[in-house]
Amino acid sequence: VNHVLGSEAHHLAKLIPNLAVILGLELNFIIHDEGCANAQKRLQYLLCRFVEVLSSTFAAPVTLFLDDLQWADSASIAAVNQLLLEL
Repeated sequence: VNHVLGSEAHHLAKLIPNLAVILGLELNFIIHDEGCANAQKRLQYLLCRFVEVLSSTFAAPVTLFLDDLQWADSASIAAVNQLLLEL
């Protein structure tokens, strides 16, 4: 995961704090640059790469459980759509 996502992994770690522990990222040193205009697109891309890495690493298929999708905001729906298109 570190090899594929590189220095961008900290963006996913902001959303998935346990990922920082798994990847060995220091939570204190995670850069908060919320002003980026393309943050949503970047997160969609990184999420797709993350799922791609997981699915290519294991011999078994990866299953994503999307609970309470009816409460999802438009950014979350866009991320799910991107996952469906990419994978």
